[in-house]
Amino acid sequence: MNRILSTIIISALFQSLLFADLTVYLKSNTSQKNNLTVSDIAQIDGDEALLVTKVNIPEAALEDGYITKNEVYQLLKGSVAGLLVVHGSAVKLIVPENISIADSSLQELSPIQKELIIAKGDIVTVKLIKKSIVIELIGKALNSGKTGDEIKISLQSGKIVTGKIVNNGVECYL
Repeated sequence: MNRILSTIIISALFQSLLFADLTVYLKSNTSQKNNLTVSDIAQIDGDEALLVTKVNIPEAALEDGYITKNEVYQLLKGSVAGLLVVHGSAVKLIVPENISIADSSLQELSPIQKELIIAKGDIVTVKLIKKSIVIELIGKALNSGKTGDEIKISLQSGKIVTGKIVNNGVECYL
């Protein structure tokens, strides 16, 4: 009896090694740019993560401004030998503000970029992000900064977090 049970357990373990599982956690949004890859729109966990991170998102999926769960699943299902799980419903594509193809090379020289977006003491929207979970809170800026800067925020609970200024708010990846 023990021999049969041991054989079944070893067989099950061996079969599980034959297939790699992949879990994809979609981000809530991302900046629209040329040649978006799976790693730009999601966090990826699993044995085959390195194989799919550089897969390009087709232009047809970008036309409506969203990349849906089904589009990601259809894109990756042929690349994954094992179980593929996609968490989240869609990724919203955000067009960067004040940037066009013609003036993108001048972005660093623009005086608009040097203006403060958030001043010390401002009340700001804070997005706490962990994998596919996003929680929005209100906090008070403890530092001043412009888009792309990291600043400290005091939450209503008294906890202090550090995040990056994005679109007049602060994103904190946990």
